Amino acid sequence: MALKDIIGQERALRILRGTLKRTRVPSAMLFSGDTGIGKRYAALSYAKAVNCLQPSGVDCCDVCSSCRKIDAGIHPDVTVLIPEGEGIKIEAVRKLEELLFLSPYEGKKKVVIMDDADAMNINAANAFLKTLEEPPQDSLILLLSSNPDGLPDTIRSRCTQVRFYPLSLEGCRKIIGGRVAEKDLDTVLGLAMGRPGLALSRDLMAEKEWFSGLLEAMVRGEARDVWEDKNATRAWIDTALVFMRDLAVHAVTGSDYGLLYGGAKQWTAAGRKKNEDALLRAVFDAYQCLLTIRGLLDFNLNKSISWNYVSAVMRQVQAVCNA
Repeated sequence: MALKDIIGQERALRILRGTLKRTRVPSAMLFSGDTGIGKRYAALSYAKAVNCLQPSGVDCCDVCSSCRKIDAGIHPDVTVLIPEGEGIKIEAVRKLEELLFLSPYEGKKKVVIMDDADAMNINAANAFLKTLEEPPQDSLILLLSSNPDGLPDTIRSRCTQVRFYPLSLEGCRKIIGGRVAEKDLDTVLGLAMGRPGLALSRDLMAEKEWFSGLLEAMVRGEARDVWEDKNATRAWIDTALVFMRDLAVHAVTGSDYGLLYGGAKQWTAAGRKKNEDALLRAVFDAYQCLLTIRGLLDFNLNKSISWNYVSAVMRQVQAVCNA
C-alpha cells in the first residue's frame, strides 16, 4: 500500500506529503486517532516513501525491493513494535534505541514504528524521552496511539502531531465491501463507526451477540464474573456506549433510522411515550458512568465489582424505560 491508496485521511496525507515534498522529514511524529482507522497502514506507507528506491513524486513506488521488504516485515532498517502482555517495558525501549543508533543498513533512514505507544510504562517513557530529545542522525520515530493523552506531555511536545479521523460511511464501505458477508454489511458498517480496521480484524457480529447475551444477564440480575480481562471489559463497554447512543436517538425520534445497534427500540418505545426527558437523563447518566469505568480499567478494577456496578447502571436505565 502506498500513500495514494489510503482512503479518507486527506488532512493527514497533506501533512505527510508536505514533509516529503520539502525533504524535511521530522525525527519524531505522533499519529493519533481511534483504533482501526489506518494509522499503522499510513506509518508503513510513510516509511516506504522515505526509503523508496524509485519514489513516485512524494510517494513510494510500491514495487522496489525496499517497498517489498517493508511490506513483508523484513526490511533491516524498519522496525515495528506492537505491545504484548503488560504493555511496553523499558527493555523493549532500550532495544529500539540500540537499533536507532545504528547507521542505516540499506535504506535512507532507520525507522521505528511503535504501535499503541501510550502502553509504555513510566520507566519506558522516561527512557524514550532521552532519545526524542537527542534523536540519532538519519532516524525516524513514528508513535501511534488511540489515546495520546496517555503519553507524557514531554513526549507529545517533541513529536510532530498528525491526527487521523474516523472514515465516512462510503469510505468504510470501499474498504470493507466484499470482505464481509453482504447480509451483515450494513450492520457491520454501523458498529464499526468509521473504523474499518475493527471490522476486518474482529467479528463484530459475534461481538454483538456476545454483548446482547451479557446485557440480558445484567438486566435479569445475574451475578457473574464473565469478563476475562480489561480488554474484554473495554470491548463490552465500547458497545454499551453505542447502545446508549441509540437509546437516546430512538427516544427523541421514535425512528429506527440512524440506529447503529439493533434492539435499542425495544428498550425505548415505552419510555418515549411516557417520559422522554427522564429517559434521556437516565441514558446520559449511564453514558457518563460507563465512560468513567472505561477510563479506570488500566487501574485493574475488580471484575466482579465492575460487573455488579455496570449491571446496576443498565438496570436503572431499563427501569426508566419500563416506568
